[in-house]
Amino acid sequence: MTFTTNLFLIGLLPWFILFCYLLRNNKKSKLALILIANSIFYIWGGVGILGFLCLFSVAVWLFCKVLTRKKNKIIMGTFITITTIPLFLIKYLQFIISNINSAFNINIQSPSLVIPVGISFFTFEAISLICDTYKTKECLKKMSFLEIYAYLSFFPTITSGPIIRFQKFREGMNACIKISNYNSAIERIVIGLCKKVLIADKIAVLSDYYFEGVAKGNSYSCIGLWIGSVAYTIQLYYDFSGYSDIAIGIGQLLGFDIGENFNRPYRACSISDFWKRWHISLTKWFRDYVYIPLGGNRCNISRHIFNMLVVWLLTGIWHGADWSFIVWGMGYFVLLCVEKYIPFMKKMSTSWIGHIYTLFFVNILWVPFRASNLSIAMKYILGMFGLGSCSSIEWGTVRFLPYLLISILLCFPIEKILKKNEVKNWHGITRGICFLALAILAICAVINASYTPYIYGNF
Repeated sequence: MTFTTNLFLIGLLPWFILFCYLLRNNKKSKLALILIANSIFYIWGGVGILGFLCLFSVAVWLFCKVLTRKKNKIIMGTFITITTIPLFLIKYLQFIISNINSAFNINIQSPSLVIPVGISFFTFEAISLICDTYKTKECLKKMSFLEIYAYLSFFPTITSGPIIRFQKFREGMNACIKISNYNSAIERIVIGLCKKVLIADKIAVLSDYYFEGVAKGNSYSCIGLWIGSVAYTIQLYYDFSGYSDIAIGIGQLLGFDIGENFNRPYRACSISDFWKRWHISLTKWFRDYVYIPLGGNRCNISRHIFNMLVVWLLTGIWHGADWSFIVWGMGYFVLLCVEKYIPFMKKMSTSWIGHIYTLFFVNILWVPFRASNLSIAMKYILGMFGLGSCSSIEWGTVRFLPYLLISILLCFPIEKILKKNEVKNWHGITRGICFLALAILAICAVINASYTPYIYGNF
């Protein structure tokens, strides 16, 4: 089940909002509501998958219990390794076996395993919980199994994040729900839903046309391929940030401050700035649990470059079991090293040129991220620069250009315009009518359109 299915929007969300309101002052009831909602949301993938998550939660709870009594780095490392084994076996074993078969011309059969929804996200949350417990934070010493299960299976974030820390989750559990939060929470949910079904899913038609066409061996114009790559750049942002908006809004209904996951990333003036704005929770996770433990930037140049290499290699692997994701991660590693150690690039980030080159490389690197494999990605990129592409533009794409242009403009802030009108009496009424109209339009789009899963739900 995801946020844009009829079952969730019509069958689950209205009841969830009602019970959130009725049980807002009872902490035990809040925990019970979250446990029930988590189980209903996750059981849609199958009883076996829910059982796996329960066993996983039991293991993490036991690991944390041991670490509260015995602070030992070797034990912590062992527990982290055990925690990552399911992710490794389920998500990467088939990729490793297929590469071994290709390298040695053999035929090892790989097991067919069902990938639990959100396994990458709840595995990272489990690792953060184990590491934080090792640091002997007092607030983690009295955690119950139900709290840990509720945390790891928290349905607003389990599919595509944001990645939250247990301390933040516990603060949300203990927070009082304010009725004043309901308006902003529902508005946030509506915004996220509109981003997904009214923008991302519509732009997907254009990006899929080019990427899937290249995968089938079709040739397209250089301009058309650039339009297709820009369309995917926009689609991915609205798809993922839309999910995050809905997750944050649902969290607000329960009194949780999940934290922002995006901060207008396409306004970034450098690659480093982009990753401070894009998927913020993942960037902070790698910073706190990989980059800093390796030594961060408080070391010599060679060691710092090695630390960055490890982080971006793992970032690429985390996103998917294919060489295209590894190349995507290595591309950012190279760009960040260049920004860090070439003075000219540092000066560029302070001018308008920084915005242009950042958008250029971000757009290029989304191609291997989207392509089915590395060979298709290379063919697509070569076509963007005129190699193997045809000369005439696909005029059928022209009808998408106004919609694409509007979507691009909406990536930039419009708060200043809205704030100028906040003092006017008609602003509140107009705002309410607009959000109601958008909500109806988005729900109608969900009912009438075919189901389109969230892109980051695959990770």
